[in-house]
Amino acid sequence: MKKRVKRKFNFVKFLSFILIICIIYFIVSCLFSIKTKNIVILNNQYYTDEQIIETAGLEDYPRFILLNKSIIKKKLKKLELIEDVKISKKLGFILKLDIKEKKVLYLTRSTNKYKLSDGSEIDTTNKYNVPLLINYVPSEVEKEFIEEFSQIDNSIISLVSEIEYSKNDFDSKRFIFYMNDGNLVYINTNKMKTFNKYVSIVTKLDNHKGILYLDSGNYFKIIE
Repeated sequence: MKKRVKRKFNFVKFLSFILIICIIYFIVSCLFSIKTKNIVILNNQYYTDEQIIETAGLEDYPRFILLNKSIIKKKLKKLELIEDVKISKKLGFILKLDIKEKKVLYLTRSTNKYKLSDGSEIDTTNKYNVPLLINYVPSEVEKEFIEEFSQIDNSIISLVSEIEYSKNDFDSKRFIFYMNDGNLVYINTNKMKTFNKYVSIVTKLDNHKGILYLDSGNYFKIIE
């Protein structure tokens, strides 16, 4: 009698084990079959969501559990204006792509190439709303200028028509910004951050045009 009970108990344990295996297999199969439900893309300016999704090979919203973050990142960094990508998987089968783009700063007249925030240049048929650097800048000065100019808001950069390197006997890091509104701005790399306040400054000038000196003190000389 005891043997029959033991055999019955072992048989129940075996069935329970098989049932657990089947449940696990079913759950895993379901997870592997679920596609990505949504792709959230943040902080992209130069590339559209569609361009990023296509470059990353995500246009078919592949199975979520099989997404390889390192492969996606490698593909996206082939785009010349993408500096880095932070990729994360979120609950609800959501893929999040946080894009860090290089900033397009200006077009160099001598090379007809765009200068980027990391100091590199790109030769492209795309047109960006950035100023034109009209003359030569010594490499060390330009390096510092790029570092500081990168901190300026894109909305302010778009207000500059041309940039001229204009050193004098007292300041080897001085530049002139020719503004789209007709004003001139004298500035140097040490005072570059104050240029972010340009809009708030000119709104107080009662539509006068002139020269804004930000290189040696903050004052405005009216021309008209």
